[in-house]
Amino acid sequence: MIAVAHGRSHPVDKSKKWGLGVVFLRVSLRHPALAGEAVRMALATAAPKWFLRFPFLPSPEPRYRDWRLQTAYKNPDGQPSPREIEEFLRWRRGLRRI
Repeated sequence: MIAVAHGRSHPVDKSKKWGLGVVFLRVSLRHPALAGEAVRMALATAAPKWFLRFPFLPSPEPRYRDWRLQTAYKNPDGQPSPREIEEFLRWRRGLRRI
């Protein structure tokens, strides 16, 4: 699979896509109170009509995911740590309570 970013084509690293999802799952299992927020976040950032494409999971478009990682880590291959994901989910949950 090829993705286009900044006008250039580059191979999509499938391990990056699954790696981030696995980290969110691990954080949700370790902190069950954050699982609902993780699901809400996944649905909010899911690609349009994600339910029509295998593997039928609400994951973001690769270009959007890469852009978010680029803006956060100055590298589309950057990955947040489990601690960063936990803090992000707690922050997101707190915003809904305001």
